[in-house]
This record gives sequence, structure tokens and C-alpha cells, in this order.
Amino acid sequence: MVKKKILILTDDLPWGHRSIAKAIYGSLKEKEKEGRVEVKYAEIKAEVGISNDFYTFMYRFFPRSNKMMTKLSEKGRLRKVVHRLSELNLPRIKKFVSSYKPDLIISCYWYHSHSLQLWRKNEKVNFKLWSVIADPWTITPVTVVPGVDLTLVYDEVAEREVTKHGLKGKILQSGWWVRKEMYQKVDRKLIRKKLGIMDGRPVVFIGGGSLGTNSLTRLLPVLMTIETKCAFIFNTGTDKMLHSTIDQYVELLKKLRLGKQIIVKNLGWIENMAEVLKACDIVFGKAGPNFLFDVVACQKPIVAITHIGGQEDGNIEIIKKKKLGWVKEKPGESASFLLEYLEKPKYYEKIFSKNIEKEAKNNQMTMERVWKRIKEEIIEKD
Repeated sequence: MVKKKILILTDDLPWGHRSIAKAIYGSLKEKEKEGRVEVKYAEIKAEVGISNDFYTFMYRFFPRSNKMMTKLSEKGRLRKVVHRLSELNLPRIKKFVSSYKPDLIISCYWYHSHSLQLWRKNEKVNFKLWSVIADPWTITPVTVVPGVDLTLVYDEVAEREVTKHGLKGKILQSGWWVRKEMYQKVDRKLIRKKLGIMDGRPVVFIGGGSLGTNSLTRLLPVLMTIETKCAFIFNTGTDKMLHSTIDQYVELLKKLRLGKQIIVKNLGWIENMAEVLKACDIVFGKAGPNFLFDVVACQKPIVAITHIGGQEDGNIEIIKKKKLGWVKEKPGESASFLLEYLEKPKYYEKIFSKNIEKEAKNNQMTMERVWKRIKEEIIEKD
């Protein structure tokens, strides 16, 4: 039997598309043991000019302003512009794909999906193309790529959204694509010891996603008022300025001789995210989709303190409707809730535990659903 070649494709930036691509790649790579597939992972830089720099700036400092860009993307004219620009993105992709000659490309970045579909439309190429929708409920129209062989979405709400935006092809409701290590059991006590936390005090994770977000600073002033034993782990991603700000604040606390009962670990970019999340008891952070579902997989409640307007509105609705945690985005809400939590940590940790466990179990089956479709559409079809 000739092995089918599968290429998992994304761009080279540290945001959600890459996390999804690594989750899919990691799972499918294990299927190579069956001898029917060969799986390759590729990060190819997208030709998008300065738009990524602009997006990163708005993401960190003005997340709500993105709602305007989401509205603009609903206009058909902008979608046509994006489609035309995707031709500029083709040369690097063509070179790589022509060399590897995959039977199936699973594209986790919508801009690459547009480029690949344009290539398929204009020339005779033989690979199948699947495109991943990297937002669960609020789906930006430009991320929907008509003409692909299969579109992977989170659930029935996502399917309705992509259909509304003109997709008429096959759709797979797979669940969310979470890296396998998020589900694996760990020795919590051992990890906490590695972090310098030797007792059973509550540990609060405060994270802003891969790029960081200035919203994390809202929780800094409350550290002055805490007198109970607890620990905080800050995750600032690639944002060095935010990382420095937190360091400076911790130094200020020491000089003022405040917060003597608390432990603060400012970790910046975290490679072993699964371990760190599992060592914590509750998570405060930006409601990005991958961060949200990573937290769910680790079976921790989440407190959303901010989100990207428009693009991530649906994530807030998921937290509320599926009862996975709390939304505390208004000024002062997150700090007040943190103090409430520290008074009764076990009580708050249990409130949504059954709902979180249910969602985690559903998403744990995601890649089995994807693999089943690969066998049906790619391996056994011939």
C-alpha cells in the first residue's frame, strides 16, 4: 500500500493558527505507526505586509477596536481584495508543495487556504485541500474559503456561520483541536515544587495568550491588598514590555513591604503550558479560543478579563452558555472577583467542574473524528 502524504500547513507567527496546526500534526503523526500515512508539518511565512504588526498592536493594547475590522470584513468587496492579494502569497507555498507532493493539505491559516484554492482553480494540481476555521462561534467571512474539499469547524453553531457566509462544500463538525499533552495527567505537587510553591495555597494563572495583552495589568494593583497565602503565575507571551512591567511591580511590592504572603512567578513565554496550567487552580486571562480550550482540557475554570472585539465575541458566549467560567471585563470586576475567589477558592473551583469536564471530553475526541474522515476520504477512497 502506497502511503498517503498529509501536509499540515500554517504561518510562522505565534498565534492560534500555529497552535491548532501543532495539535493536528501531533495527533496525525502518531497515526504513521499504522503505515498508511506520512505526515509533514510546515510553517510558511505569509505575504501580508505590515498587517500582522498592526494586528499585534491592536491585540495587545486595543482589543475591543477589532470589532470595526470584523464588520468591514463582512463586505463582499473586502473579501474580493483578500482573494486577489492571496495570489502574492503563492510562490513560497507552490515551491514547498511542489517539492513534497502531498495527497492532502490541511491548511490551518485562512490566507494560505485562499492561496492554495486559487492555485487549484487556475492550474491542474492533484492534492485535496481541507481548511480549518480557527474561531469557534464568531467567524470572520474572509476566513471562509469556498471551493475547498472540506471545512473543519468546531460545532453546529460554526457550521451555521460558515454556511451563512457562503460556504456550500462539505463541513466536518470536529470539536476543537487541542494538543494531546493538555489532556495527560501530571504530578501537580512535583510541578508546583518546580515553580517554588511548596504548600497547598491556591495558585492563580494570569495569561494573555501568545502575544500578551495590556489588560493583565488591571490585576496588579489588587496584589497590594492581599493578605492570604496564594500564588500568581503570569504569562505575558512574547510581550517583553508587559513582562518588564510585572517585574517592576513585584519589585515595588517588596520595597513597600506589601504582599508578603504571596508568591509571584512571571514566566513570560511558557513552553510547558500544559504542566503549568495543571499546577494552577483557576485561570484569569484573554478569551482567545486556543487558550480557552487549553484551559478546559486541563479542567480549570476560566475568568475572561478581555477579548478581541468582534473576532472573539463568540468565545465570551461559549463561556457563558456552556458555563465554563466567568466573564469579568468591566473596570474593577476582575480584581473584585479575584478577592472573592481567594476567600472561598474550593467553592469557586467546583461550581462549573461538571460542565468543564463534559466540554473537555468532547474535544478530546476531536482528532479521532478528523482521522475517521481522513480514512474515508483519502486512504480508503482509492
